[in-house]
Amino acid sequence: MVLKYLAVGQLLKRQKARVENVMFHLHYRYTFIVFMVSSALISAKEYFGSAMECYSPRNSIPQNVLNTYCFFTSTYSVTKHNQTGVSVVYPGVGPHDNEDEIVYNSYYQWVPIVLFLQALSFYLPRFLWKNFEGGLFTSILQGLDQKSLNDGSNTQKYQTLMKYMMNHVNMHKNWTIRFFVCELLCLVVVISNIYITDWFLGGTFIAYGSEVFSLQNTDSDLRQDAMDKIFPRVAKCTFRKFGASGNIESHDSMCVMAVNILNVKIYIFLWYWMVLLAFVTILWLLYRICIILFAPLRTYLLNFRGRLAGRRVVGIVGSNSSLGDWFLLYHLGRCMHPMEFASFLKAYAAEITAACAPPLESFSKPMKAQ
Repeated sequence: MVLKYLAVGQLLKRQKARVENVMFHLHYRYTFIVFMVSSALISAKEYFGSAMECYSPRNSIPQNVLNTYCFFTSTYSVTKHNQTGVSVVYPGVGPHDNEDEIVYNSYYQWVPIVLFLQALSFYLPRFLWKNFEGGLFTSILQGLDQKSLNDGSNTQKYQTLMKYMMNHVNMHKNWTIRFFVCELLCLVVVISNIYITDWFLGGTFIAYGSEVFSLQNTDSDLRQDAMDKIFPRVAKCTFRKFGASGNIESHDSMCVMAVNILNVKIYIFLWYWMVLLAFVTILWLLYRICIILFAPLRTYLLNFRGRLAGRRVVGIVGSNSSLGDWFLLYHLGRCMHPMEFASFLKAYAAEITAACAPPLESFSKPMKAQ
């Protein structure tokens, strides 16, 4: 658990200038933290707190033995007892025989591990991008992301940046496509985690949010949430041991599942979080598709970053930049000081204009005699 907190602390530190955007941060930073903290809280409750308290009417079993036994062998509920205040004091707890359907509740034992693995899955797109990118953007930026005006010490860096851009025209396509693929992977991860959680909780997770709203006005004695079936707050446990005569004795006990109260609240929060995250990710990918398809939109966005350079300068740069080059320039503008980026765009536009202009010799050759 200490390693989990160290990982969270590293993510909360101020990050260096990177290409990652808000949507990327929502996945690999904030969602990662949400799942890691959830896993740590439940782990602390299960292994360092009081996960459950069990009671047996015979009082012949030590309390700590009964609690440990019931926690690791799983509790169970009787499906026919589902209406509180009519035949039982709590859903799933009551007398039963061998013909009654029994539902064993062992999900809580695996919740911390599953949440931890889900947290790692949300970090996967960032991990892949870091390996794909290989520090290229940081090398190109050369520390020009300090948001301070040029005091003369950065002149050589700007000249190096200009030389790089002119020598690597239309060479950032694969770099950009890999980032877009990692963005798409973010959507795959969040949708996959919604369905994985639904499978893990027995098919009750996807519809849970809407069910909460539908049950808000229902009498608490008649209401039984889907999560109450998966994470019951009260359940039964049967402890078996050898009696004085050598026969096996069964001790019926009732367990108050304190850990499940925390589980229910965490999964309610995770439902809203992942639905919102999926919605934001889909909107972002639609925005990304528009950027890929419409070059004027790319020029408009570049103008937003380099508006101090003027529309004409930005128009020259935008109309002569491929998708990959535009993507790099846009993120340079996001990291650099606005005035410095404007100066760079002006110089870059001048270089583009000079490179596109026809050689003077073609106009100075004398015409041949007819």
